[in-house]
Amino acid sequence: PAVNSDLQGLLTTDFYRLATATLVLVGIVLVLLLRAVVAPLYLLGTVVLNYFAALGLGVLVFQYGFGHEIAWPVPLMAFILLVAVGADYNMLVISRLREESTRNMRVGVLRTVVSTGSVITSAGLIFAASMFGLMLGSVDIMVQAGFIIGCGLLLDTFVVRTLTVPAIAALLRERSWWPQRPISHH
Repeated sequence: PAVNSDLQGLLTTDFYRLATATLVLVGIVLVLLLRAVVAPLYLLGTVVLNYFAALGLGVLVFQYGFGHEIAWPVPLMAFILLVAVGADYNMLVISRLREESTRNMRVGVLRTVVSTGSVITSAGLIFAASMFGLMLGSVDIMVQAGFIIGCGLLLDTFVVRTLTVPAIAALLRERSWWPQRPISHH
């Protein structure tokens, strides 16, 4: 219908603006909470890459597998949800990492992964399961959103939070907290 077409046009036009505004606002919150610039940059980067990976899986399954286009509201819904949840999990991990890394970043990374792993894994699995539950519906938008967001949550839980963020933090060490002075006392 014409209304759907108009709405799709507006949403497509606004997607980049909304995505940019979401990232800027979440980035500002992360900078203020962490009092750093570098860590928020890689935290946002991992969230965006996770979104694209989940959307790519959705395209593979629905467009190439089943021959159905991804419904136009799905990418924006997935983006907002995955950025919100990813930033939330990131904040939990990086805050704990900062506490655990006052003397040695590598030891801090290991302690952080051990101490937050079960909480993040449980939360991610529960949220992903509820999103995959949407796939039982008969509306394409629900099925696609459930699959893409569920996959994004699993990737976030098992790849981004468990491997990627800790690895980047271990590589960057004290530079993660720039512009603050180093907190490590080797």
